[in-house]
Amino acid sequence: MIAMPKIDIDELVKILPKLVRENDTVKGAILTALTGVVATRDDIRDLIREMDERFNAVQQQMDERFKAAQQQMDERFKAAQQQMDDKFNGVQSQLKTISESLSDLKRSFGAPFEQFARNVVSRILEGEGYPAVKLDKVKLTDENGDVFPSTKEVEIDGISDDPPVIVEITSVLRDVKKVDDFLKKKAFIERMRGMEYRGFLVASGSELGWEDLADVAILLKKNKAELLNL
Repeated sequence: MIAMPKIDIDELVKILPKLVRENDTVKGAILTALTGVVATRDDIRDLIREMDERFNAVQQQMDERFKAAQQQMDERFKAAQQQMDDKFNGVQSQLKTISESLSDLKRSFGAPFEQFARNVVSRILEGEGYPAVKLDKVKLTDENGDVFPSTKEVEIDGISDDPPVIVEITSVLRDVKKVDDFLKKKAFIERMRGMEYRGFLVASGSELGWEDLADVAILLKKNKAELLNL
């Protein structure tokens, strides 16, 4: 290895500007040396372009990974939601089946339930000071068709004139129409016999919601009747 001669840096600094101005050889040597060390504008532009390309490539990879992850999460969420919907529909179907079975069972009570309902009303009246009240099931002719225009016949599940009581019995209260029909019967018998009757609408169950049941109770109360939901 060739030893570098010792250079007086301070002296070189002093004379270097003069050498650069006056000596083209020195100037060329210095420019040649600087060209290998200092980056040109083209070098910087190329470097920036290369960095941008690398950044864009990395960003593209990140975007693709994020989209893939998001798609996978969406698919898992949809699958989980579908499972929940299937389970919920299954539970609803089971509840509907149970409800239908109970309704069929209640309908099968038939005449025994009617007699049971009349006995319940009789016990209520007995507790109010009217012992041994007999509630008869009757069919009456409605010449004007005020209750049921198509048949002109009114069937009453239980009636007593002393005390004046009218009873309507249904296995399952499904809609408000049953209530309206009962109140029509009540109004019909009151016109026919010229006195006011106390009404009892007896059901072994109901398919109405709580709000509808509350409306039914208010309607019956206004017409001097009440609901017995057994």
